[in-house]
Amino acid sequence: MNIKGINFKDIVKYAICFVMMFALSWMFPYTGDDWAWGSQIGVDRLHTWFDNYSGRYIGNLIVLALTRSNLLKSLAMGTAITGSIFLLERLIKGKWSFYVSIVLLICLPKAVLRQAVVWTAGFSNYVTSIFFTMIYIAYIYWIFDEKPDRNKLRQRILPCIPLFALGMINTLIVENVTLYNMVLGIAVIIYVLFRYRKVLIQQVCYFAGTICGTVYMFSNSVYHSISTNSDGYRSVAKGGIIVQALKNYFDVIYKEYFMNNIALNLFILGLCYIIYINYKRENTESKNISGKVLAVCLGILTCYDAWSFFSYIGLGTVTKQNILIGIEGTATAIAGISLIVFALIAAVHYTNFWRVLFAACSVLCVAAPLFAVNPIGSRCFFPSYVLFILFAEELCRVVADNFTMIVDAEIIKRVAVTAAGVGMVFYLCIFASVYRADHQRLSYIKEKVAAGEKKIEILHLPYESYIWTPTPNKGEIWEERYKLFYDIPQNITLKSVWEYSK
Repeated sequence: MNIKGINFKDIVKYAICFVMMFALSWMFPYTGDDWAWGSQIGVDRLHTWFDNYSGRYIGNLIVLALTRSNLLKSLAMGTAITGSIFLLERLIKGKWSFYVSIVLLICLPKAVLRQAVVWTAGFSNYVTSIFFTMIYIAYIYWIFDEKPDRNKLRQRILPCIPLFALGMINTLIVENVTLYNMVLGIAVIIYVLFRYRKVLIQQVCYFAGTICGTVYMFSNSVYHSISTNSDGYRSVAKGGIIVQALKNYFDVIYKEYFMNNIALNLFILGLCYIIYINYKRENTESKNISGKVLAVCLGILTCYDAWSFFSYIGLGTVTKQNILIGIEGTATAIAGISLIVFALIAAVHYTNFWRVLFAACSVLCVAAPLFAVNPIGSRCFFPSYVLFILFAEELCRVVADNFTMIVDAEIIKRVAVTAAGVGMVFYLCIFASVYRADHQRLSYIKEKVAAGEKKIEILHLPYESYIWTPTPNKGEIWEERYKLFYDIPQNITLKSVWEYSK
């Protein structure tokens, strides 16, 4: 049903998505560094304007706000995640994108989920940064169209100030996305110049905003300490850039960036098979070099995805020996190259080459700075995961636009809705238990404090593998911050246990 251009089915599906995300976000507990940001520690950081702490000025302001209101936190999380799904659909221009996006986000690896989504401090940097970046990508994505609307090539003064502001915002949240946005800004200008022989003032303003934001971020004194490896926690290229890059890659990146994305990788593999089968039907000559390259790439991806699946379910909680890490890291690099080669050949043959190339380069570019810094965690890979979804959906668009669907689209939609619904119910069950236990634990502590007890046993939360640093313990920095956040006297000692002693 449409009234004056308003599609009420779309409104309903996005409203349901937002409500579900809001309800889920409401149950996410404040944990770890949330306790610092929501207490006097966060206020003290603000009073020094985060000097010698970080240049993530916008991200820091967001987390300061969200750790002071669960309602605001839930609204922000629901808006950012639902908004990201909406922007992906706007980029792809296919109704199926909504269902693909929501299922793939529900299948987000657990380690990334707990650090980038459930943890408010992680969300404030990594989800918000890619959400705001996707706004600009949606604004400029038309430049890759085969027959773009020529009206969009006009100089527009009105968007200049908002785009300049957006450029600054996108470079003041988290460092690797800062650098990605600066590269994105200049790359768009160069592409439009060479393809359309124009330099659009609105795109120049965005790039100018990214330059100003990047300079402002890295003018924070902490980055001098980091660059000289005197920060004590963070460092850059310690031991040399090559040594640091190899260490980061084999310790963290190959797993968190690519290998652990089991559902996403299998989805991409299925699309590659559909593309390859149809390509072979259309190109039957035996000396087709492209077909042979596609076959080799597909074989590598099949072996890799099978291995990664068994590795994830069989060794996911076990420390892997160096020889296995070396094999998996090398195989990941080969599989990644194979995927890019496959996608670009398919794009040349079936669809818009530049859109696929843009998505592939974005996935690589947003993660590139992570090779040089230490430490890095699972949360750092949420932006690359979202861009991977964009890449996957560009391949899905190849299938949707060029091949007769093997399965009816309505059936695919129903399967996706069912999978998404089951996933949401699963997470609601998990975090409802967490929410209840978290509040019961706090009530128990306050009852004991009121009774005059100085040493209090506290229970761990259920499903702690889904939560980042959820339980303070005696002598840890988190104990002090937990007590500050909840106004518990500092002379109280908290000891975490799985069961209360008799």
